[in-house]
Amino acid sequence: MGITEKWNISEEEKDKYITILTNELVTLRTKTSISQEELANVLGVTRQTYGAIERRIRKMSWNTYLSLVMFFDNNHKTHQLLRVVGAYPLDIIKRFNENEDISTVDMGKLFGDNTDNILSQLDEQAMHAIRTVVMIEYARCTKTPGDAVLRSFDGITFRNGSVSDNDVKAAEALETIRKQKK
Repeated sequence: MGITEKWNISEEEKDKYITILTNELVTLRTKTSISQEELANVLGVTRQTYGAIERRIRKMSWNTYLSLVMFFDNNHKTHQLLRVVGAYPLDIIKRFNENEDISTVDMGKLFGDNTDNILSQLDEQAMHAIRTVVMIEYARCTKTPGDAVLRSFDGITFRNGSVSDNDVKAAEALETIRKQKK
């Protein structure tokens, strides 16, 4: 009896996600303030092995990928970034959950216990202001020219609840910024 399509993860899918995560390892690790040695210890590999993966000398295994995703997904400093760069396997997780929309933003982390009340009081101008501040701060933190950020994030909106419609636009925006910086 074979594996049903729902549970089958192709080598191409694995390679895609491994490549994306590998390209972001330094950024993700730096954001969590963890050393290569500490992260290697969490993963159960040597520092040399982890360092070779980070330098793209050695390809990480699927098990290492899953361990890293679990680590970075459960850290508040890298949780959202993992999704924005496309390293979180949302397509696979949706397939495992029979394509149910499982991607929601926990706005409670931003607004606390009064999230619903606060968001219900915000109008379009307030949401635009929030979007502008996020883009300005992104440009400042990444040392990216503001106009590049504005062009790249054009059309992306912020809202409470599901962000699945914006995930692709956000990933494309970051890719555009990366290309402009090269």
